[in-house]
Amino acid sequence: MSRLVVAVGFLLLTSPAFAADLAKGGKSLATIVINPGDTPKAKSKVKALATGDAVAAQLLADWLGKMVGAPTPVQNSAPAAGTPIYVGRAAVAAGLKLDDIDSRTKEGVRIVVEANRVLIAGQSDAATLKAVCRFLEHLGCRYFMDTPLGEVFPHTPDLTVAAVTITEKPGLLYRNPKGPTWPGGSWKSWNGAGGEDFAHAHSWGRYIPKGLFAEHPEYFAMGADGKRKDGDWLCTSNPGVRGVFAKNVVAAIKAGARNPSISPPDGRGYCQCPACKAQDDPKVIEPSSGSVAVSTRYADFFDDVARRVAKEAPDVILNFYVYADYTQPPTRTTKLAPNLCAVIAPIRYCRLHALGDPNCPSRKQAVDMIDGWARVAPRLGYYNYMYNLADATLPTFKFTPCRLEFPLLADRGLAFMTIEVLSNWHLYGPQIYLSLRMAYDPRLDPVALMDDYFTKFYGPAAAPMKAYWMGIDGATAVLPNHAGGFYGMSGVYTDEFVRACESRLKQASDAATGVYAERVALHAAGFQNVIDYRSINEAMARGDFRAAKTSYDRMTARIDVLSAKRHANPEYGTAYLRRFLSKAIDGGLTATAAPTRVVAVLPDRWKFAPDDKDDGEAKGFASPTHDDTRWRQVATYSNTLSGQGLEENTVLWYRTTVRVPVGKGSLALVFPEVDGPATVYVNGKAVEAEPILPNPKAVADVPRRAPFRVPPGDAVVAVRVDNRRISELFLGGILRPVVLVEAP
Repeated sequence: MSRLVVAVGFLLLTSPAFAADLAKGGKSLATIVINPGDTPKAKSKVKALATGDAVAAQLLADWLGKMVGAPTPVQNSAPAAGTPIYVGRAAVAAGLKLDDIDSRTKEGVRIVVEANRVLIAGQSDAATLKAVCRFLEHLGCRYFMDTPLGEVFPHTPDLTVAAVTITEKPGLLYRNPKGPTWPGGSWKSWNGAGGEDFAHAHSWGRYIPKGLFAEHPEYFAMGADGKRKDGDWLCTSNPGVRGVFAKNVVAAIKAGARNPSISPPDGRGYCQCPACKAQDDPKVIEPSSGSVAVSTRYADFFDDVARRVAKEAPDVILNFYVYADYTQPPTRTTKLAPNLCAVIAPIRYCRLHALGDPNCPSRKQAVDMIDGWARVAPRLGYYNYMYNLADATLPTFKFTPCRLEFPLLADRGLAFMTIEVLSNWHLYGPQIYLSLRMAYDPRLDPVALMDDYFTKFYGPAAAPMKAYWMGIDGATAVLPNHAGGFYGMSGVYTDEFVRACESRLKQASDAATGVYAERVALHAAGFQNVIDYRSINEAMARGDFRAAKTSYDRMTARIDVLSAKRHANPEYGTAYLRRFLSKAIDGGLTATAAPTRVVAVLPDRWKFAPDDKDDGEAKGFASPTHDDTRWRQVATYSNTLSGQGLEENTVLWYRTTVRVPVGKGSLALVFPEVDGPATVYVNGKAVEAEPILPNPKAVADVPRRAPFRVPPGDAVVAVRVDNRRISELFLGGILRPVVLVEAP
């Protein structure tokens, strides 16, 4: 972002000849002026994403009123006395120049404070709203989170602003924070969202007419069985489909689409015809799946379509995802069409560590991937996953990734960024704010930005709260786990680190009063999720699913209260808890309910071996006499395979021994959660499994009863898990404690 600030000054200056007086003794001396026809809104709350000079003026009046304690009038002509604040078109009419600001998206803003008048405007309605927000920040205001608790403004009866000129424009053409059930309102505009829309979505189905398969089946993808199938997947090597596709993209543009997406569908329905496969380089392997990358075929298709479209719409940019099995750069030396944008969407890459982290193979690969696309694509977009899949609802602060990644991407031609995040302010407040501010200006100093945040948001509690959040960032950076979510994030919160967090929050609570105490309490409530989540894990490790349920209910009830205040996302505040935790807890509770009793919890660490050829059963891996002395030991529920350096997309085998007691009841093994289809063997015999819950729809197969009959004593339990299907969570295998139960 380019920025020019001249003669910066602030409040209560002693040189009135070079200043503008806005308030004195709690009485406003300013009048906001907008052009006739720009009528102010009757109500003070600015609607989500609303723009226009009247909206900008009303926002300015609202915040000045909060600061001074008196209303600032808005009118269509200069006042007879006092200080006029000209906004938008009125500022331009009063002499403010904007045409020298070079902004493709017309988002340049300029603020001029001179003797007894203020001029504020942008090159568009949205930019004028941003200019007002920028002026308020110059006055000391901040909007840290999208609720009243996030509003920061000085209370001052006297307000004088020094002469100053501020000129700026955003560093990226489009900044797009998105998440479910979060309109964002003026918070997004204030902190830098907006710009020229770059559409990015799975979109092939929009450009292929329904019923075309009957006439041209050759346009559609061929499956591995040699048959072509109707649907959204295409045979991209076919010249005819390229023409139809390009023609319909042009039609969409003429109908109003601006910078449309031309990305493939989600999934893996890639055409298997000889012509398409011939475009793939067998030496280029997609690291997340081990499959041959399909990037080159798609790059050729996108390039051809883009050049056809450019003949009729040369100024429109076409966007395509770099995603799934087409993240690897294409094997071509020529630059792609100048009207293309490669949108990096690293959904299968680590979400915990920074790009280029030397201890994270995934993020090191990501830098090579980005560099490769930067060499062939005229511009890049980036889909920034700012939270984890299977989100653990635990506090997270990705300061180090933001600090390193935004300038790195800007250096490689970044045009826009989408930030996918959940509006869970109790958990991610600082990183939501930081990520959007750095999307607006990738070159800003994140240390200075966050020091300002900690000081203004927490007041006297700034030091311990800074230590709290930066501690989370540091602990995440060294986590030897690349899966994230419920299954990896718990590793951040070790016993020692939990004690450190509790100490910092206690110091902050003791120091804070008033609104600062409310903000500390909000983030202390977020940290309580850590305590409850650890309690849930510890209870399941004992086979005590009732205690786990108690902690789970307490956790969700607290989040529901936060959601009602908009401090947690109303749709996804507890959605991942329900999806990934409740099934394991409820299933275990059902399987261990009286009169069934828990006899034993099998150990966390099992013998483990990958089975790439899927011949383990033939080799006797399930047999009680099989020699497993060379098998490695792995943790099951206390760590993921990823966290142990084992990211195996193959068949997995586990073995352990359980002591079978003397008893009269029937025995069963309960597996609350296994990632992948599983077969259980006891002393070499496969055990028929029944589901805990009807139609379970989790990532795991969930056997309720794996009944068996063996003599008392030691029995060998073996489990075969098919982990060949890719999971974006990068898990695989046994994820929760296995419990031996006895029923009458």
